[in-house]
Amino acid sequence: MPPANDANIPNGFILVNGHPHELWSKAAFDHVERLQKDEENRDPDGHDLYIYNDYFGYACCDLVCLTLFMANSMAASVFHTIDDPDLAEAIYNAYGALWMTYILDLEAAAKPQKLGPTHPVTIRNLENVVRTAAKGITEFSDLGFAKDADDLENAMLRVLERNDMDGSAKEKVFLGKSADSDDEGEDEEEETPPSKKSRRTGADDADVRAAAKTWKASAAMKALREVYGPVEHGGRPWDITKWPKAALDKEKARFNLDGDDLF
Repeated sequence: MPPANDANIPNGFILVNGHPHELWSKAAFDHVERLQKDEENRDPDGHDLYIYNDYFGYACCDLVCLTLFMANSMAASVFHTIDDPDLAEAIYNAYGALWMTYILDLEAAAKPQKLGPTHPVTIRNLENVVRTAAKGITEFSDLGFAKDADDLENAMLRVLERNDMDGSAKEKVFLGKSADSDDEGEDEEEETPPSKKSRRTGADDADVRAAAKTWKASAAMKALREVYGPVEHGGRPWDITKWPKAALDKEKARFNLDGDDLF
């Protein structure tokens, strides 16, 4: 994808961190902001509450699961801490499988054309989105899950590569200097256009086929549904802003927390 700038940003898109390769759909970012608000509504600390240690973690897992179910019509940063490794791994597997399935379905639908810039229907920021998703999955590499995140990243990047797009791995999830950086002198990170040699991911088409077998969306979503379920918290919704005032006041009184006494 050619670099974007303020003069050629297509309608409905934005540049994140002002970086020429961080082109994103505004609709997608609006949805992320809604999810962030939903997350805040589930945070007991924001409501001067203590419910139980893993409440916020389970509440966020519930939000992630609902989002994955919505994305799967038949498909985070890091996991919040929960004492449920099966649920955490099921979310990880579903996220990775949905991305692998998504990009392969797009590739199949594009044939006999390739997905790259020469395709009659170009998805303007597909290259960046897939590279970011591939980088994002590696954030979970150290959690000890059975399926290998690096293998999935390489397979996803190989699909880009064989469709005449940049198949190199991103250095970080979002390039450029973030707006909340503490280092005023931090230089904006630029990616050097990859050479033909550096575009190689180390994966080949056999690795893509192997990843497709390992990361199957139907199986991953079925497994997620089997482990996903409400954790007992008094029958109330995870969203604390939807609790009746009387229930909220009772919960606050039960632990005698009132802002300054939290710590």
